[in-house]
Amino acid sequence: MRKIIYTTCTLDCPDGCGIRAHVEDGRIVKLEGHPEHPITRGYLCGKTYRFPERVYSEERQLYPMRREGGYRAGAWVRIGWEEALELAADRIRRFIAQDGSLSLMHYQRTGSWGATKHLSRRFWNLLGGVTTTSGSLCSGAARAGQAMDFGIRLGHDPSDLVNSKLVLLWGRNPMATNLHTVPLLKEVRAAGGKVILIDPVRSESATICDSHIQPRVARDAELALAMAKAVLDAGLEDKGFIANHCTNVEAYLQLLERHSMHDLCEACGLSEDTVRALAVEYATARPAAILFGWGLNKYKHSAEIFRCVDALAALCGYIGVPGGGATLGFQTQRHFDKKVEAADRATAARAIPEPLLGQCLLDTQDPPVRMMFVNGGNPINQSPNSNLVAKAFDRLEFTVVVDMFLNDTSDYADLFLPTTTFLEEEDLLVSWGHNIIGGVNPVIAPVGEARSDLWIFQELAKRLGIGEEMAGSPREWLQRMLKPMEAQGLSVERVMQGPVRCPTAPQVPFADKKFPTPSGRFQFIDDIELQQREVQGYPLTFVTNFSKTWLLSQMTSAEHPGPFVRIGTDTAERYGVKDKDEIIVRSAVGQLRLTANVDARVGPGMVVMPVGTWIKRGGGANVLTEDVLSNFGEMAAYGDTRVAIELASPAL
Repeated sequence: MRKIIYTTCTLDCPDGCGIRAHVEDGRIVKLEGHPEHPITRGYLCGKTYRFPERVYSEERQLYPMRREGGYRAGAWVRIGWEEALELAADRIRRFIAQDGSLSLMHYQRTGSWGATKHLSRRFWNLLGGVTTTSGSLCSGAARAGQAMDFGIRLGHDPSDLVNSKLVLLWGRNPMATNLHTVPLLKEVRAAGGKVILIDPVRSESATICDSHIQPRVARDAELALAMAKAVLDAGLEDKGFIANHCTNVEAYLQLLERHSMHDLCEACGLSEDTVRALAVEYATARPAAILFGWGLNKYKHSAEIFRCVDALAALCGYIGVPGGGATLGFQTQRHFDKKVEAADRATAARAIPEPLLGQCLLDTQDPPVRMMFVNGGNPINQSPNSNLVAKAFDRLEFTVVVDMFLNDTSDYADLFLPTTTFLEEEDLLVSWGHNIIGGVNPVIAPVGEARSDLWIFQELAKRLGIGEEMAGSPREWLQRMLKPMEAQGLSVERVMQGPVRCPTAPQVPFADKKFPTPSGRFQFIDDIELQQREVQGYPLTFVTNFSKTWLLSQMTSAEHPGPFVRIGTDTAERYGVKDKDEIIVRSAVGQLRLTANVDARVGPGMVVMPVGTWIKRGGGANVLTEDVLSNFGEMAAYGDTRVAIELASPAL
């Protein structure tokens, strides 16, 4: 007998798809889109359609395991949950007794955006507080920059796009990373509006755009400043909005004066005519929207890049108006009661910048980090300077990894605990790409002996004397977490029945022209360092992008491509590289042997590699990336990595 169960994808994607899962005899046979989800509209991306292949993959680990013959020295051996939990609890207890709770480090990323995943923080706080990470590998610079401008990062509801006459996809590639935006963009064009792609790579999304503007890589700030100068030269600024709702205006105008149009256009590799035409088209569309991409987050000066583009939107009066705005995403915990994390119970606290994980782990003392507990992340693969992170992990005394697969990080673990997928859990999703709250209903029973992260922490809590304070079913915890929404008439029970829009989320942020900044006004940027980072002997900019085929490092062997990079035709000619040649790509911190795909869509001076391929399979873009911190927001400045390429010697 077939059952159809509603659930929501919790993977690290802005779309947060609503799903109808078809189950026969306790096994998933098909996933399809939920027709009543206002954003995902009844269809899924290819990654989600294929997700059951991950659930039932032969590579998935379904039982707890420990290293045989001395930790990290031998092969994995299957053990029972009782032994695994006792082993983990014993090490936690021992290190706390010897060196205090800060000798433990908890590392958690966004392998799942399920609400109950945040309860891991409660567990560690109840133990007194441990070493954690600060900063971001994803959007820290954007959050910091937009907080300086608006007071908070808060985007327009995706459905508001249909009110736009022009949409600038600024470094965004929705065909690969945000598929459910595509129908909205098509609606804009069908109504007579336009969509323009701004990207140093002619991505797949160029096919759904009216035109493509191709600036030099990492020169977005220069383009935004040049466009602002063109708007002012043409007298197209919104004088009323600037006078009544903005501050720091004179300092911003002085910033523009310090840079000539000629120099800005030369820096971004575009003609002055092209920039002026784009600026006039944007300023006269009335209204126009900007959708940011995540690539803009990857530079030392990324917060300032966002601020320059925000300033352009404010200059034209597109803030707080339907069809306008400068949008990246939303705060994911904006609807939760943060008290459940029990931050007041932590008597000690220490955070190291996540983008500097390797060096900080090696340097941190008083006490040093002796044990690492990883869930929802793959830090050796995803962190900058992977080799240094691996070196730091190798020096740890004990590491626990909670995952579904033996990834690059688990190669350095002593204990592996198998976790469930979102199809085997009860949870709730607050998306970072839209305002729909999704219920996560368990579709099947856990495969093998896999258990949820919450179950694992609850079982550890029982052994460490805090069991009662972690006790409770997923539904009970979700009710506590969603308490702030009860006053708005939103219950967990309602969310579990089908997709529901958050009743407090604005369709158009700042429509009242009130900003949570110190002045209560939009704050213009007044300074930026435009000098690009140079590393002697490494002349090319290394760019990591997201794949249309897989999500970050979540892939099976069947999905894993041969490791490759893309280079433009001019770069290929300069270095004598032909399509499919084997090349060595070197940076100041590592090197890889990769296949070169010569691609005319890639701009000059760039080497592009998809993020997430596994180091153990010859990939790993972060073997090359340098651990550079952004000026604001403690963001990993992956894009400030410089590389050199050369033809590889024939393999022996």
